[in-house]
Amino acid sequence: MTGERASRGLLTPAGKLIAAAFMYDLCVAMVGIAVQFLGNDLGATPMVLGLLGTVSAFTYTVGCLFTGRLSDRAGRRRITTASCLIGAGVWVVLSQARSPMQLLAIFPLSGAAVSMFWPPLQAWLSEVTVGGHKPLVRNIGAFNVSWTIGLMIGPPIAGFAWLLGAPAPFVLAAAMVLGTLVLLRTTPVCVDGGGEDAPEDAAEERPDAEVARQFLYLAWIANFASWFGRGMNGVVFPKLGLDQGLSEGTVGLVVSALLAGQLVMFLYLRTRSGWRYKLWPMTASLAAGMAGYVLAWFSQSPWAFAASFALAGIGSGVTYVASLYYSLEGGAESRGGRTGIHEAVLGSGLFIGPLLGGVVGDYLSLRAPYIATAIVFAITAAVMHITAARMTRNHLAAQASAAAGMVVK
Repeated sequence: MTGERASRGLLTPAGKLIAAAFMYDLCVAMVGIAVQFLGNDLGATPMVLGLLGTVSAFTYTVGCLFTGRLSDRAGRRRITTASCLIGAGVWVVLSQARSPMQLLAIFPLSGAAVSMFWPPLQAWLSEVTVGGHKPLVRNIGAFNVSWTIGLMIGPPIAGFAWLLGAPAPFVLAAAMVLGTLVLLRTTPVCVDGGGEDAPEDAAEERPDAEVARQFLYLAWIANFASWFGRGMNGVVFPKLGLDQGLSEGTVGLVVSALLAGQLVMFLYLRTRSGWRYKLWPMTASLAAGMAGYVLAWFSQSPWAFAASFALAGIGSGVTYVASLYYSLEGGAESRGGRTGIHEAVLGSGLFIGPLLGGVVGDYLSLRAPYIATAIVFAITAAVMHITAARMTRNHLAAQASAAAGMVVK
């Protein structure tokens, strides 16, 4: 009976989109680390390897600012289908690059293609979710678990596929992403859900619109730092690990430890809502990330690196869930736009993180970016609390002004 329920769940519109998220991020993760391996083989410097992550993240960030809103008008299925087709073509072309400069010229197109997938898919998921707040929380949880597993197993698969030759991970990813099209083409565009409150949710205490908007902004700030760290680590550790004599397969497994920590947090938060509209969970998540990257500075063995990355991943799980939840919970008319900003914010972290990691790694050492990232986390936490205090003061002042106006009347 459990197997039958699971099968029925996968056949639902939400289940198909959740499976599509797994397949797509599996392919993206394979390509992301394969580009680093190929760049290293072609003689790229740490700065160039950092630029590979930067240029792709830049086009992803800019693209997300438009693709979410575009899908509000042109349709979720049309934009995500184009993403799969363009991505497959770009990844095949990448496999034929013969110099670091060719990789730098081609890889931005991959970021642009990926930006056409996530904002529309996230908005689509909320639209096919029926039953109110609780089903939305569960579907977001399953969605996060799904794409995290894809990202987690993608690097090891790419590492072992690399043994078949440099083109293998790219071609395999291109072939697999086309399978995502089957799920997208058989999923209804909308089932009149959108996460609107069910009757049983009406009694739940909810903040007013201004407070909800404040937490949305705070979650975006915290999520930037988490993805800054991930972007930095994605370009720094592959070279650091290879220089220390680790195999490509081992490097892929260690990198995946960050996703493993994130997966644990996603599973924990999937059925819990006590973190909603509270500042301390995001503060604690930034502290965990900072501790993880400081630990990476001291690490010498693959196990120690894996533990440090897992700790950082646990922190990033909180910030991502908060950012996505607050983006989807609001009104349906601009949901695609909010998910676009959500993805653009994390994309900016992926853009700046590799850039800083490459520069610091070139001029100091390959370990130095981890301390630089810990400093970025501390600054982000401070900015988040200063912003929260300012918004609270403004909100209280507005409430007092409104109350005074009512008394005068």
